[in-house]
This record gives sequence, C-alpha cells and structure tokens, in this order.
Amino acid sequence: MEKTLSESQFFGREKISKILLKIAPPVMLAQLIQALYNIVDSLFVGQYSEAGLTALSIIYPIQLLMIALAVGTGVGINTAMAARYGVGKRAEADDFAGAGTPLIGGIWLLFAVGAWFLMPAYARMSTNSPEVIANVVTYGRIVCVFSFGLFLESIWTKVLQANGDMKTPMIAQITGALTNIIFDPLLIFGMFGLPRMGIAGAAIATVAGQIVAAFVVMKRGFRRSPAKRLYPKLAGEIFRLGLPNILMQSAYTFYIFGLNLILSGFSDQAVTALGLYYKWQTFFFIPLGAMQTCIVPVISFNYAARNIRRCKKTLIIAIWFGIALMAVGTLCFETIPGPLLRVFTSDQQVIEIGQIGFRFIGISFIPMVTSLIFPVFFQAVGAGLKSSLLTAVRTVVLFVPLGYLFSRFGLNWFWLTYPVTEVITTVAGAGFYKSFLAHPYVRNAPMLDKSRPDPVIRPSKPGVIITIAREHGSSGKQIGKLVAEELGIPFYYKEMTALAAQESGLDREFISDINKNAPRILYNLYLSTRAVRLAVTAQHKIIEKIAGEGSCVIVGRAADYVLKDWPDVVRIFIYAPKQYRMSRVMEVYGDTLQEAEENISRSDKARAAYYHSVSGSRWGDRRRYDLLIDSSLGMEETAAVILRFLEKRRGRRTLETGL
Repeated sequence: MEKTLSESQFFGREKISKILLKIAPPVMLAQLIQALYNIVDSLFVGQYSEAGLTALSIIYPIQLLMIALAVGTGVGINTAMAARYGVGKRAEADDFAGAGTPLIGGIWLLFAVGAWFLMPAYARMSTNSPEVIANVVTYGRIVCVFSFGLFLESIWTKVLQANGDMKTPMIAQITGALTNIIFDPLLIFGMFGLPRMGIAGAAIATVAGQIVAAFVVMKRGFRRSPAKRLYPKLAGEIFRLGLPNILMQSAYTFYIFGLNLILSGFSDQAVTALGLYYKWQTFFFIPLGAMQTCIVPVISFNYAARNIRRCKKTLIIAIWFGIALMAVGTLCFETIPGPLLRVFTSDQQVIEIGQIGFRFIGISFIPMVTSLIFPVFFQAVGAGLKSSLLTAVRTVVLFVPLGYLFSRFGLNWFWLTYPVTEVITTVAGAGFYKSFLAHPYVRNAPMLDKSRPDPVIRPSKPGVIITIAREHGSSGKQIGKLVAEELGIPFYYKEMTALAAQESGLDREFISDINKNAPRILYNLYLSTRAVRLAVTAQHKIIEKIAGEGSCVIVGRAADYVLKDWPDVVRIFIYAPKQYRMSRVMEVYGDTLQEAEENISRSDKARAAYYHSVSGSRWGDRRRYDLLIDSSLGMEETAAVILRFLEKRRGRRTLETGL
C-alpha cells in the first residue's frame, strides 16, 4: 500500500512540469550514453574509410533487430516480475528472472548462427561494391556473433529495474560506453602498439563495451535457473508480454532496411547519407525520447484514476516541450547540414546528397513530435491497438512505399518521404485522440459521483474462504450471494473494486471494467499496460486483506489464484450449457439472442485473458478447482450442492471452521 500511495501523491497531485523535470534527466543521460554507441563508431570509422562508413549504415538495421529481440524479451521479464512483486510473490518473480538468462542465451545463439551464414547475402543485397560488402561481412559477423554481451546486459538490466535498481544499469551503460570510446581509436588505427584493425577494430570495441556492461549488471541481475518443468510456462508468459515490444521495435529495422535498399539503387553515398542522419537523430531525439518515457507513468496513473484533465494537460505539456526542443534540431538541419555531415565524412558526394536530405528531414521534426507522442499516449491509457496501428502506419505502411514512390521522381524527391510520413501519422493520431475524448469513460469523467460511501472490509469468524469463478450467464454471482447468506458470512463482488479504488487512488469504474475495456484483439498488450497493472495489483492486495479478516465468499478477479497459497480456501468454478446461459442473459440484461451470444463469447474470452495474464494458467482448468458445478440445476439447488460439499469437506478434514 505504501508504494501505491506514493504513486498517488506523486503522479496524481504533483505539478506535471515538476514531475517531468525530476524523472527526465536520468532517462536523458541513459539515452545520451546509448547514442554514443551509434555515434562514436561512425566518427572514427569515417576517418578511416568511406566504405566502412557505408557498411555501418547497412549494418544499422541488423543492430536494431538485435536490440529489439534483447530488449523486448527483457520487457517481458520485467513486466512479469513487476506484476509478481506487486502482490508479494517474490519467489515467482525470481523464477522469471532466472529463466531469462537461458532463454536469451538460446535467442543469441540462433541469431548469431543465422547472422554468420546470411551476412554475405545480406551485404550483396544492399550494395554492389566489393569493398563495402567485405566491410559489412567483417563488421556484421563480429557484432552479431559476439553480441551475447548485449543480450545478457539487456535481460539483467530489466531484472534490476524490476527491483527498483536504476543506478546499476546506468553505471553499466556509462562503463560500456567509455570502453567503446577508448578502444575504438586504439583498435581502428592501431595506436600504442596495438594492431591496425580498421572496421574490425570498431566492431571489437563495440562488443567489448557490451560485454563490460553485462559484467557490471551480472552480479546483481543474475538469478539461479528455476526448475526445468517451469520453463514452458515461464517462457510462454515472457514472450507473450514481450512480443508486442519486439514486433514494434522490429518494424524500425525493416523500414530502415527498406529505405537502404531504395537508396542503394542510386549510390552507396546515398545510403551513407541516410545512415549519418540516423546517427544525428539519436542525438537530437534524446529530449523527445526522454519525454516519451516520462509521460507514460503520469498519464497511466491519472487515466486509471479518471483524472482526464490531468492526462490531457500532460499530453499538451509534452507536445509543446517536444516542439521547443525539436525546433533546435530543425534549425541545425536547415542552417548547418554541411558541418553536421563533415563531422563524420569528407566524401563530397555524401555531403552534397546529405545537405539536401537533411533540409527535407529537418522540416519533419516538428510534426514528428506529435507522430511519436500520440502512440505513447495511447499505450499509456491501455489503447494498445491504436498505439500499434499508429506505429505500423508510420513504419510499415508509409515510409517504404512513400520512399519508393518519391524515389521514382529522383533522389532529391526521395527525402520528401520524411515530412509527408510525419504529417500523415500526426493527422491519424489526432483522429484517434478525438475518438478517445468521445469515449464515455473520458467524456463523463467530470460527472462522477464522488459522494458514494466507501465500503469497508467486514471482520468475520474464522473458517472457510470460498472463491467463485464463473462463466458469463451462469448466475455465479447470485449463487455466491445465496451461499454467503446461508453461512452468515460477508460476500464480495463489486465491493472489491471499490475497496481497491480506495486502496490505490484509482477510479472504481476503471478497476471494475478492466475486462470489458480490453479490446477484442491484443488482450495481452492491454492487460500488461501500466494503468491496468496498477489496478490488478490493488485488487490482489484487497483480496488478501479480505481473506485475512476471516470467512467470506469472493466472486471473480482470479481470487482462487491470488489465494492459492492460503489455507482453508475452497475454489469453485460454475458453468452451464450455452443455451441456458443465453436464456439467463436475455432475461437479466434484456439482450437479443444475437447480443446474448456475442456478449457471452466476449465476456468469457476477456475473463480467460485476464486470468491468464495474472496467473499464467488457463481459466476454467478443472485441476485448479475443488468443485466444478453446472448451474442449470437452478440457483437455489446449485447453492445447496455447494453447501453440502462444504459440509462434507469440513467433515473429511475435521476442521473447526466455526460455521
């Protein structure tokens, strides 16, 4: 409760600008350090060889793919661990952390073997120059085969971050960057008696920095491997949670690769010019990237607390702040593109191509602010489908097709791809934002009734805790209430969400409607968002508090899983034939036949997705329940069967339940 309350006070009440100024600098420093990896290699390689500089531009998409696999898997581990820590399941969290190292080792091995054999074909696909091909193969094989440092560091960093340790990963990144910076000139140019290795030296310096960073986080981030039998379940949840991040990050790989292929039809120098833009982009985008990261917890918390005004204010501040910062990049790209390019190269053709390209791209920086912030906003509020669509539209639908289209008119026209893409993505994002504002949850937020009395947890006599999971339309809620009344113990259903809202500072309707708000696709992406995880954690804490007060009946919210280690818990699953359930839904809710069928299907899928998200297990699996019962017997008769089962169970176990 302490952590939740601190979030309520910080994200829910603190001045937004103060929040961003407090949490942005460490993020900006981390991103600056990461940018050095991209810039330093190009800086020294450009002084050594123009062909080597082109090779780095060609390899860049492959490096992005490695990062997508490593970081995406790490995000899956981090999310799973954070969910377990939130409800006090530290041992389960450590199982996920322990499984991470072997899993990422397997991914690295597959990637390394594939890269070694496919690198020559990839190089020939990207250029016709024998010198550039040789450099691509040399650099690419080294950074891919010896990338185990990158993969391991990404996993162990996410493990530490799940434990709240942000300092050690920062030290690792700084140490790795310094290692790369020091060894780059020494190995490329053969200084102080070291061999002159050229582009191979740049690759060795890069992987050396990654390995050093991995060693820094290894001591605190490494966990022992769990039992082998747990791996299928652990791996399934890790990749289920991490896959959306992997796919979104991979999209950048394929669009840059596609643009490289288009430009290779003109010249290697055009490919180099594009690569140099992305080197500078990593530098100029640091403040914007930090802003994207920092607004997520602020928007997520306030959306879950239904403080929509604060969500909108955070978005507006982020956009204006981003525009002010990116205006600096626009000014530099429009006024001094030549000096920016000469930092890396003296090739006059690259400079001539890049000057035109940089000026076109510079125009795109202002609309790029909104095209990049809108997807982050929708991710923060749990609208994962909108966020994914905007990212896919920008990286897959627009960049490469528009690049190909404009390239048909000449190289100079190709660069128009960037401002056009950002403007279209911004317009699409604004359209999604308009529909977001029209949603009843958002539109009706000011009219919430805050005068409703807060519920309380009612103490009860020691005895049995009954959890009821049920199919939609099976009357499980009504049956649970009958059982509670007969036993004279508290009944919790809607009360749980209100208590969780009281505990966390979140909105009770948001907590209540987690399943209903989940989109029909991307359930897992929605259920892993920060706002939803806050609500889930609050519910789990309340379920444990309720159970701690004695006998009760709890309906829904995966209570059987939350209390799986508690004694004297009876887990019941209520089901019924579909026709019976459709009849009940039509009777209770006034649905038509078609509506009843659709709502039953949607509700059961949502409940199953929710249960799997919090437990990693299948909802309705008979092995997880003490009693499964068909409620088509009738509500009273079903309740009577449950009561008889409880009586027999009490007799068998000879327990003093007090009932």
